[in-house]
Amino acid sequence: MSIDKSDIEYLCNLSKLNLDDEEQSVFLSQMQSILDMIEELEEVDTGDIEPMAHPLKMTQRLRVDEVTEFNDREKYQKNTDFAEDGFYKVPKVID
Repeated sequence: MSIDKSDIEYLCNLSKLNLDDEEQSVFLSQMQSILDMIEELEEVDTGDIEPMAHPLKMTQRLRVDEVTEFNDREKYQKNTDFAEDGFYKVPKVID
């Protein structure tokens, strides 16, 4: 894949960057080197490699699934006039 100066100008316009010609040429060379690296990585055969969630053979430590807080909804809603049937009433925002 190739990138040229018009692509850099387009990206600068989208991202609202004001780069002079020298900065654009530096950015162009940096973007081209990134794209070259991506093309190089795409050439590597990864068909025999199993996908992994973590680079180390570790298991996730999980906490015990138990209730630690209780439902105090009625306690909190007793101080408002904007609650009904356990729900807070809010103004309609979508027609």
